[in-house]
Amino acid sequence: MNNKLIKMTSMLILSGVLLCSCAGKSSNAAASDIISAAKTSGSTFEELESVEKADIKYYYNLDESSYSDFSAMVSGNQAYADEIVVVKAASSSKVSDIKKALEERIDSRKKTLESYAPDEYQKLCDASVKTDGDYVYLVVGDDTKDALKAIKDLC
Repeated sequence: MNNKLIKMTSMLILSGVLLCSCAGKSSNAAASDIISAAKTSGSTFEELESVEKADIKYYYNLDESSYSDFSAMVSGNQAYADEIVVVKAASSSKVSDIKKALEERIDSRKKTLESYAPDEYQKLCDASVKTDGDYVYLVVGDDTKDALKAIKDLC
């Protein structure tokens, strides 16, 4: 009986160690699931619409070979800056290229909105591109704290 208890306790400890070691930065969460969590997190966004796969290069200047998963939503009204983008890099060596592409997206939108939509321009000034492991993400909106937390929790 005592031997069985020791074996069972050892198995439980080993299981716990294995589970904790899997909680590292190698998430397999789908980019679209991460976006859904961000969108429903409590942060508010203006009229978001999905970016179609055919439009990824146009919006973000990303080659398909640089990412393994991608999802984005942008405001359907170009007068609003609101946007959520989640990209899983094809490899860790692609993360910096993707980050740069999303930063260039922010700069481009700033130039567009600076002169006629100061509130939207400010959203872009407050936005930044974040990375977490192989994930690169951008959230633009009024109050993005909850959306950013939802993304970080899943990456």
